Amino acid sequence: MNKNHFYFFLAVLLLLFTGSLLGQDSLNHRSIFPEGITLEYGIGSYAVTDEYISEEKYSGSMPYYSINWTNQHADYVYHLNLNYQYSSEIKNYNVSTDIYQFTLNQGFSYTLPKFTMFEKDAYLYLGPSTELFFYYNNQNIAVSGFDYAQSIALLISLGASSELFYKIWDDFNIESSLSFSILSLGFRMVDSEEEDVSPVKILTLISATNLVFNVGPRYYLLDNLSIKASYLFHLTRISSWEPLLSASDNVVFTLTYGF
Repeated sequence: MNKNHFYFFLAVLLLLFTGSLLGQDSLNHRSIFPEGITLEYGIGSYAVTDEYISEEKYSGSMPYYSINWTNQHADYVYHLNLNYQYSSEIKNYNVSTDIYQFTLNQGFSYTLPKFTMFEKDAYLYLGPSTELFFYYNNQNIAVSGFDYAQSIALLISLGASSELFYKIWDDFNIESSLSFSILSLGFRMVDSEEEDVSPVKILTLISATNLVFNVGPRYYLLDNLSIKASYLFHLTRISSWEPLLSASDNVVFTLTYGF
C-alpha cells in the first residue's frame, strides 16, 4: 500500500471515530426524523455477475437484516447503520454460490428549510457519510485452487446521503432515502499468476459505486414507536479489476423505538 492509500485510510478511520464520539450527545425534542433504534427484516431477489469467477449471471432469493441507531442533535442528526445479507440460494442453472454482504454506514444529516408538496409539508435532510462494504462470493464447485472458487471485494468509502419525509397526517409519513459512495479505497481479489495488478486502488464514483435507495410509508403507533414497510434497492458496481455487478430488490419491514 503506497502513501496515498495509507493517508486515505487514516482519514476515513478518523471520521469514523469522530462520528462515534459526536453521536453520544442528545436532544430532548422530537422532530420529523425518527430517532432511536431500528430493526429491519426484508426478503427479495438478488443477482450478481462476478467476472473473477464467471461471466455468467447468478440469481436467487436473499434475506436482508439491519439494525440502525439514530440520534437527534441541535444542528444535525447522527445515524449509524449495520446490515447483513447471506444466501446459499444464488444459482446459475445447477451451479450455486454462497453470497455474504456486510455494510457499516455512518453519517450526519442536516435539514433544509421545510417546503410544500401537493399542499403537504415535506422535509429534506442531506449530509456526508462514511461506509465499510464487504462482499464475499464462495462458489460451490470443486476446483484445484482456492482463488478460482472464491471472490472478495472491500470498499471503504466517503459518500453522501439524503432523506425525504413527506407528512401525510400527524402519524403517517411517506419516507425516501438515497445513499451512495463517491470516493473509495477498494480491495479486490486478483489473479497474481496471470496479472501484475495491485489488489488495492483508489476508486471514484465512475469506477466503484455502492448505492442504496429506499421508499415507503411509516406509521406512528405511539410517539416513540413506529412501523414502516418499504421497497429497498441495493446496487454495487466495481469496474476496476474483473468487473463486479450486483443488484437486489427487497420488501423491508421496519420497527423503530425511540428512547
